[in-house]
Amino acid sequence: MIDEFAQCGVALELKMEVITLSDVHFMYNPDAKQLHDRSIVIDGTCPLLHDTDYIDWYIEGGVTIVTPSVGGPRPAQMTYDFIGHLLELIRTRDDLLLIERAEDVYDAKSQGKIGIVFHFQGTDPIGDNLNNVNLFHKLGVRVMQLTYNVDNLVGSGAQVDEDKGLTDFGRQFIERCNDVGVIVDCSHTGVRTTLEAIKASKKPVICSHSNPKQVFKTQSDRNINDDQIKAIANSGGVVGVAGFPGFISSSSHPSMDQFLQHVDYLVNIGGIDHVALGIDYYPGQHPVADQEEAIKIFDECVAAGVWTGPDYPRPPHIYPEGIETPQTMPRLTEALLGRGYSEEDTQKILGLNLVRVYKDVWGG
Repeated sequence: MIDEFAQCGVALELKMEVITLSDVHFMYNPDAKQLHDRSIVIDGTCPLLHDTDYIDWYIEGGVTIVTPSVGGPRPAQMTYDFIGHLLELIRTRDDLLLIERAEDVYDAKSQGKIGIVFHFQGTDPIGDNLNNVNLFHKLGVRVMQLTYNVDNLVGSGAQVDEDKGLTDFGRQFIERCNDVGVIVDCSHTGVRTTLEAIKASKKPVICSHSNPKQVFKTQSDRNINDDQIKAIANSGGVVGVAGFPGFISSSSHPSMDQFLQHVDYLVNIGGIDHVALGIDYYPGQHPVADQEEAIKIFDECVAAGVWTGPDYPRPPHIYPEGIETPQTMPRLTEALLGRGYSEEDTQKILGLNLVRVYKDVWGG
């Protein structure tokens, strides 16, 4: 990015804001930075926050709402432990706010706090007891993803050989989510199961972090097809664009242009009101983990059977150019404006589209 500015004399003549980040100087277009600062910016999927020290990276990047993955394909006790840890962190830090209704998002923004939405990546913590939906809702969980690549009690994941569709228990699960106010999320979920879940839901359904398959064809159904995009949009939901390199291009370090190709396609197929962000920064990415640690995390996911095939290439996993970490998220606002998106449409993508879904499902 530094070389790009060095080659552009016009850009260097502008009055630019300079911040220091990891001994590198980034220059933001002041108009884009001002828009970013006054916008509601939501990252709809944040497994990086398995280490809560990285909340400060999101604060540096001007993110309003983060969505840590508190549950998924892991023992239920780990889910309780992590929720307890986050609740204590929120209690003891006056710059954090638990988000339980749409109005809380505006409170977080006006108070200069970072809001936290609890998110499940898979319904394993629910087990076979629908009343656990109520329980986790009471604990603050507001988004529940149906599966994580493999089959479970509600349906089939995106990487199984045969998608058997939504189960009877899955239909009951969606009904309960609708009733208590939990957003149904179909990322990592098979095509048939996704479409049946959207049909079963009375409320908007989202894919929190999924990219269009027509832009980059994954071997499995991890990236989503046009029918899924249209069905999500018709439900009133959103598709969050993911930054994980394996879902963007064949490069281990995709460009900003490659990332924005996914945004453009989603806008063209689903409409500007149905695109959001689910960047999916995670602990094994560069520069969070060194290569040895990244390989260890990768091998553990492969051994567990939740990452298979070329959709999950071996590290390094370097996120799109300019937004390699949450610290430089204003770069994305700058890039969207440079792409020709209006300020209004940029703000929709950054967060307002997700806020609309929050209102529709949670109320407030």
